[in-house]
Amino acid sequence: MGLDELEQFALLEQKIELLISLVSSLKEEKINLEKKVQSQEEKISSLANETGTLKADRDIVRKRIATLLEKIEEFNL
Repeated sequence: MGLDELEQFALLEQKIELLISLVSSLKEEKINLEKKVQSQEEKISSLANETGTLKADRDIVRKRIATLLEKIEEFNL
């Protein structure tokens, strides 16, 4: 092997090491992003449940207010 071929081989080794490092970093970033997505999905689910509960509570309150208003109307007659 000539000197030029050795330099090319060294350059190829450097590029491969760089690619391996990049792939490793991307894999780690992917894992972190997947964890964040999972966390956000859990928050969304929790908020959706909370919203449903609040809507149900609001409906109950509306019905009770309507009943009270009816009783007041009956009393005024």
